[in-house]
Amino acid sequence: MSDDEEGSRSESDGSTDQGYGCCGTADDSYRRQTGGVVVRQRNAANARERHRTQNVNTAFTELRTLIPTEPVDRKLSKIETLRLASSYISHLANVLVVGEGREDGQPCLTTVYKELKGSGREVKQPRTICTFCLSNQRKAVTDRRGCVKMHGNSGRRMR
Repeated sequence: MSDDEEGSRSESDGSTDQGYGCCGTADDSYRRQTGGVVVRQRNAANARERHRTQNVNTAFTELRTLIPTEPVDRKLSKIETLRLASSYISHLANVLVVGEGREDGQPCLTTVYKELKGSGREVKQPRTICTFCLSNQRKAVTDRRGCVKMHGNSGRRMR
């Protein structure tokens, strides 16, 4: 920073120092030293924040590759990525509970939710179809015996 800039900055700061760079005072040298420290600290903080942001973006990119989407190259926002990841985890949990062998390819539709009422009976409450079940249903083909066969693995990207 030049002495002229230093002087104009002092005026804008509201300080009473009227030195315009001709004669350096102890306050001016102190300001330069602390100003340099502040600038270095700010630059270090900015670098840390850039690194953190890059790490977060890398993690979102990796997460996007694990979530099946249609079309495959669809760009997802961060909130869409989080919502789809949550939905996909729920879908995979339902696949584990019900099994992939369901004829209609919709394990989430028939997941049983236990609700203990006065009688202690299980009450079936079908959920609305999830995105991943719908996608599986679209990809299903019927073989000669009328059984539904699924294309690909459920843990892989859908094409």
